[in-house]
Amino acid sequence: MNGTESRIRTHVKGLDERIGGGIPAGFTVLICGPSGSLKSSLAFNILYHSSKDQGLGGLYLSVEQSKESLLGQASSLGLSMENVDTLNVVDLAKLRRESRKSEEENLIVTLQDLLAKYNEEFDLQLLAIDSLDALYALSTLKNPRNEIFRFFEALRDLKLTSFLVSEMPREGGSFGKYGVEEFLSDGIIHLRLREVEVGRTTSVRRFIGIAKMRGTKHELDYYPLLVDKSGFEVLVE
Repeated sequence: MNGTESRIRTHVKGLDERIGGGIPAGFTVLICGPSGSLKSSLAFNILYHSSKDQGLGGLYLSVEQSKESLLGQASSLGLSMENVDTLNVVDLAKLRRESRKSEEENLIVTLQDLLAKYNEEFDLQLLAIDSLDALYALSTLKNPRNEIFRFFEALRDLKLTSFLVSEMPREGGSFGKYGVEEFLSDGIIHLRLREVEVGRTTSVRRFIGIAKMRGTKHELDYYPLLVDKSGFEVLVE
């Protein structure tokens, strides 16, 4: 699955064609954007359809949101978990129950051990962590740059295609809290919110672009992103 020619589709209509058919398998990819830009929904959409349509093993790890809340939100977008057998959703409460360590333990270190366990147990190909910022907030990082580097290396050692949700201010800025995530990642999917004047009202529209994708010829344009129960789609003129 992780050969050089393998690609993981984003399942965003119109986007995969612009990145050589999808994301190279084995990559670690940031999904970045401000609150409300549907970062979590996009990450879930990728794992959901990869599981439902292709049978790939996936783990969606929610650090902030409960499993019930996450699945309710996904269902509102038409992503029902009925008959989806290879996608596993784990939240922080389950993580802590299975870690056997105190809540004061560094979560980012604990998570590395648990991911190795889940990888073997669930026969994974895909991983999503939602979000990096929540993970940092629950970890004691004495030397953030070094510890984040080791975390990214641990993800690569799992030989999975990993999607890391990262919060950004609406006005832009770094793609990660500590400024190293964008260099350590193999790819960056960037979601934007933009105010558009429509008659006498102001509407907020979502846009998506590929800011980085190693080894892949891709466009740098940002496209309007439409999301409804029929799926994710970019508008291309």
